[in-house]
Amino acid sequence: MPKMFVTVALTMLLCLAARADDTAKPEMIDATDKAALTAAMDKDVTVNGTIKKAEWSQTGKVMNIEFADSELIGAVFEKSREALDKAFDGDAAKKWTGAKVTVTGKIAKYGGKAKKLEGKPQIIISKAEQVKVEGAPAVGEKKKDE
Repeated sequence: MPKMFVTVALTMLLCLAARADDTAKPEMIDATDKAALTAAMDKDVTVNGTIKKAEWSQTGKVMNIEFADSELIGAVFEKSREALDKAFDGDAAKKWTGAKVTVTGKIAKYGGKAKKLEGKPQIIISKAEQVKVEGAPAVGEKKKDE
């Protein structure tokens, strides 16, 4: 009986370990790599790049994000604004503009109303944890002097 218990326990541990490997990290892509962005369409990825400009629309309903030297665009919707601003020193758009960042999320074709953006790869940011600004602590981490 104890031998069978040990066998079952080991089998369960092996299954858990195998499951952990199944949840691999998203593919890492450079924002300037057009072919990689196209290949990653409809997939979860992590993108490295510099944000050229991040600003809220005139209506305040969406933050439009342009990456430098890239077709990739990003968007933050109004419902996420308060939490993102709080996480990024009170103004996410200001904090991100000009910053080197790592952004994690699903790449999809732009689905908004602007004709000039049709078909471009887009990543939607809804949580602060999706964005890491280079040289800054990750959201939820304490700064070194704290």
